[in-house]
Amino acid sequence: MNHKNIDVTINFTAAQSFNQQSCLYLSAAVNWDNFPQVATALAIKIDATIKNKDIGADLHRWQFDFEGVRLYLTYEEMSDNLWLELDRKEDQETLDFIAQLIEK
Repeated sequence: MNHKNIDVTINFTAAQSFNQQSCLYLSAAVNWDNFPQVATALAIKIDATIKNKDIGADLHRWQFDFEGVRLYLTYEEMSDNLWLELDRKEDQETLDFIAQLIEK
């Protein structure tokens, strides 16, 4: 499976407005069925480890570890939103760094 063909880009307008909430909203060609491929591609792109995979009625939520920082990648089908969220607000600098990695 080739994960390099999935494009993951940041929607900077939304990412900046939700900065205080420790969330980074992402713009990607994602849907319910391809979320696992998109999530895996993102983990590879930022060199994160996938620790846990949860699935709910209308959302996917995967836990990532990025250099010791716990993050959650969530896709909500009803709103068609994808975001990366910090477990601890104190790690905001790490999320800012990840935003830079994603835009490359």
